[in-house]
Amino acid sequence: MRSRLTNYIRSLLTPAALNQLLTVGIVGVANTIVSFTLFNSFLGMLGGTKTVADGFNWEQFWSIALSFLVATFVSYLLNRRWTFQLSDTGDMRRETIHFIGINVAAWAVTQGVVGGADWLWGPLSRMQQNLFYLLASGLIILPKFAGYRDIVFRKAIDAQANEAEPVPSTS
Repeated sequence: MRSRLTNYIRSLLTPAALNQLLTVGIVGVANTIVSFTLFNSFLGMLGGTKTVADGFNWEQFWSIALSFLVATFVSYLLNRRWTFQLSDTGDMRRETIHFIGINVAAWAVTQGVVGGADWLWGPLSRMQQNLFYLLASGLIILPKFAGYRDIVFRKAIDAQANEAEPVPSTS
C-alpha cells in the first residue's frame, strides 16, 4: 500500500504532471475570477449579507451555487482543451458526469467553508465572505487536479498516448 502511495505521489511530480498542475492552476485562477465576479454579482442582486438571527443565508448559498455552476462549465472546456490537450470527442458523457461529480464535491467544501465561517463568526462582511471563498478555492485545487487527471480525462489521455506511440516496423 505504501509503495502505491509513493508511486502515485511521484506521478504527480513528473514534468508532464507539474506542467498540467500549473495549467490547471492558471485555469483555476481564470475560473476563480469568473466565479468571484459572479459570486459578488449574485450577492449584490440577492442581498447576501444577513445576521445569524435572520436564519440560513439562502442568498449566499445560491450565490455560491450559481457562480460554481458557470465556473464549472468554463473549467471543463478549458481543462479538456488546454490542460490535457484533448480535441476529439471521446467519451464526453462519462467525462462530464465525473467532472460534475468532482466539482459538486468542491462546491460542497466551498459551501462548508463559507457557510461554516458564517455560522461560527457570522454574519460575515462581503470581504470576509470573499476571503473564506478564496480559502476554499485554495483547499480544493490539488484534489481537483488529481480528479481531473486520474478520473475525468484518464481514458482520453491514455488513448491519446497510445495513438502517439510509434508502431514498430516489421522489416
